[in-house]
Amino acid sequence: MNSTTTSTIPITTATTPTTTTRATQQPDGQYVQTMPPLDACTSSSVSLRCPNNYVVVVSRAFYGVAQIQGLCSYSPSDCIADSTSTVACNSDSIQCNLYVTKKKLPQCNDQFSSYVHIEYDCVPISMDDSTKEYNVCQQNSTEITSDQGIIRSPGYPTQFPITTSECLRSIRVPHDKTIRLWLSDLYISSLSINCVSDHVTVVDSVQTYRNCGTKRYAYPYLCSSTILIQYSVQIQSSIYRGMRMYFEIVDRPTNDNCSNSNETITPALAIKHKLLIP
Repeated sequence: MNSTTTSTIPITTATTPTTTTRATQQPDGQYVQTMPPLDACTSSSVSLRCPNNYVVVVSRAFYGVAQIQGLCSYSPSDCIADSTSTVACNSDSIQCNLYVTKKKLPQCNDQFSSYVHIEYDCVPISMDDSTKEYNVCQQNSTEITSDQGIIRSPGYPTQFPITTSECLRSIRVPHDKTIRLWLSDLYISSLSINCVSDHVTVVDSVQTYRNCGTKRYAYPYLCSSTILIQYSVQIQSSIYRGMRMYFEIVDRPTNDNCSNSNETITPALAIKHKLLIP
């Protein structure tokens, strides 16, 4: 493991907190661990920790203006500003140290933030069972049907070849299950507009998620019975690593409202779904 990392959390737009329920896996085996949320006062530090062979992926973060003076945790009357997309824990360290600076929040009438709230997962970075590790660019590849696994780009992380064409892998999800997916490491070029030439793209029946540059990302709820993963890199650099994803198949909640989960999915360049660049 690498040494610990230290970053500063910026903000983006105002939002309202929502509560999400995640499926619980059996304790045996390598599965994602959803950690207890952390709150920290501004002008202080907070540490996000994971076990060995796991990495921090922030699923949600926001700054808040406490209505009760001196309080450093969220209450429903607080004004908050989302910062999920800009929290930076971008190494495979088991601990990520974040320094929480005080921010003036335009979304909250230019009041200064009182605290930050962080939710994160500990995501496996390798599998004990090597048959559950997949190459996103494997030729003549078959549909992935395992209950969990890791998908990597060729040569990850020490070698970084460009792709001669866009790579495509699909994950099959049983009808009574759903998929949880994390981009646990991405380091490719971010020079192209809207991540057109260099990207990792996830397609389900509702929308498409495209990322480039440096990123670690917990995907939102995915509905499809088949998930497509597309990967393309055209710009070479010795500092790039490529990409690594982790997935697990879990029981589908009874109230998930996925009416189009069996819709046929096609690659992103051929669809009209809403394109999201988190």
